[in-house]
Amino acid sequence: MVNTVYNAAISGLQAASLKLKVSANNVANANTDGYQKQQVTTQTGTYGVEVKVEKVSSVESPNNIQTGGEPRPDAPSNVDVAEELLEMKAAQNLFEANLKTLNTNDNMLGRILDIEA
Repeated sequence: MVNTVYNAAISGLQAASLKLKVSANNVANANTDGYQKQQVTTQTGTYGVEVKVEKVSSVESPNNIQTGGEPRPDAPSNVDVAEELLEMKAAQNLFEANLKTLNTNDNMLGRILDIEA
């Protein structure tokens, strides 16, 4: 059971870290013409959280219709900086929650060892 908690919390930390990294990259490239924002998707896996990074294209954009759905190199990026800042805050909260889970698990394990000793 201890390993399960550790695995879940560590994979949650890794997912939060990747979400923060991708959002920071999106913000850094917000003014780069033709840049397609990236998005991290997560799902529950056997041993914790599984993550995947995907590009998000704005197919409804008039710039994309002219090229069959592919963004033109001179098209503005599809990054919404305000949305990315919210994603960063959510990633921070996810990281902190998983860190608290690890700390709580460590404290519980320490108390069990104290009782047994």
